Amino acid sequence: MRVFLIATFALVFAGQALADTPPPAENAVTTTHSVTVNGRALPYKAAAGNLILRDADGAPTASVFYVAYTVDQPKGAAPRPVTFLFNGGPGSASLWLHMSGLGPVTVHTNTPNPTGPAPYDVAPSGQTLLDKTDLVFIDAIGTGFSHALGETRPGSFWGVDQDAAAFTQTITRYLTVNKRWGSPKFLFGESYGTTRAAALAYQLQNKGVQINGVVLLSSILDFSPLLAGQDQASINALPTYAMVAAYHGRSTYTGD
Repeated sequence: MRVFLIATFALVFAGQALADTPPPAENAVTTTHSVTVNGRALPYKAAAGNLILRDADGAPTASVFYVAYTVDQPKGAAPRPVTFLFNGGPGSASLWLHMSGLGPVTVHTNTPNPTGPAPYDVAPSGQTLLDKTDLVFIDAIGTGFSHALGETRPGSFWGVDQDAAAFTQTITRYLTVNKRWGSPKFLFGESYGTTRAAALAYQLQNKGVQINGVVLLSSILDFSPLLAGQDQASINALPTYAMVAAYHGRSTYTGD
């Protein structure tokens, strides 16, 4: 009985503490940097922040983490494009696109050889897309620092349409907070992120957001070749395997 009463009081006080907890806030920390692209110094701002998603009643449901790189435009210049980037998985954060060279900072690897353990060499990326477009890397809910809030189940975001809806709300919120509705808007998805991009473009359009373009990297829009008994994926890979074998001298093919 004593244990029951203690547990009851603990739940009551925990519930009161939760009720007294202020609603989560949107925050962003911004720093200034410079990167050299094509021989030209490019000053830019880096912002790490979060955006709050809400349900139809206005209750917070998730905090979505992002890293944005932006370049200031001269007064009177046309708005710079903004590109929203995300990896796939599903279940992957956006660090792979972020740190592979598309952002202004990259992690050097020993490719094509295996990359050893830490510490890793982080350096400016001369291959960044930042000279062409502002970049916003978004972590899907349940990856990176993005997470559900309150009593919202993380799994409620883990479906094709649910995932696209969360990204739709994230992007529209970013456009509003950062006053980017007048900018050309692009999506950049990798792997399952290409599936997300297709669904996302449709949902954004239904919310009044016109997309200027979509980039698909390592695209997978048709999952049927992955089903058991389907040989098309192996057939598609055969020419590539043959050329790789020939290049490494593991084939009888001579090119004649």
